[in-house]
Amino acid sequence: MDNIYIVDDEAALRDSLSMLLEAEDYVTQQFADPISFLSQINDLPEGLIILDLWMPGMSGIDVIKEINKRGIKFPIICITGHGDVSTAVEAIKLGASDFFEKPFDSNQLIERIKHCLQEQQSQRQLDAFTAHAREKVSKLTPREYEVLQGLVQGLRNKQLAYNMGISIRTVELHRVHVMDKLEAKSLSDVLKIAIAADFENMTL
Repeated sequence: MDNIYIVDDEAALRDSLSMLLEAEDYVTQQFADPISFLSQINDLPEGLIILDLWMPGMSGIDVIKEINKRGIKFPIICITGHGDVSTAVEAIKLGASDFFEKPFDSNQLIERIKHCLQEQQSQRQLDAFTAHAREKVSKLTPREYEVLQGLVQGLRNKQLAYNMGISIRTVELHRVHVMDKLEAKSLSDVLKIAIAADFENMTL
């Protein structure tokens, strides 16, 4: 189940949000002030943050800045009860996913949470694919890497052989090794892996 962290100094709102979200099968954790939240965030499982922008001691904007400084990528939905759209806009510029003005529509909030968590899952999968792609490409020999460059450029074996000063048969062997090491079943797979790995900027 997905984790949602509610950071708001208003106890009644925290409780009502927890009830609402737990009814949707989310796991919630409440924080009455930003300092206590930030003191624990590094140890918290991945999740989504619902953050009040106006709290005593530390503003929501400062919380987002601190989260960014630590390199934490949790999606953030901001809540403001002061009609201060300019602050909410600043939060969006700093990376928050959305903001809601109190009182807000519960159904709209739930829909936005679902959307943010789906995006988080997609990004997690993309990050994993990119890391795996870079790992595969790093296993290529310099010659195999040269063949990979040729494949990405759309060169045929004959052109590769000429450019590299080797036989077509040797190019074919290198190409087989490239496919094997990249665990690619087609040229399309090779291209996707090479692009995901940003192979042109890799150093072997």
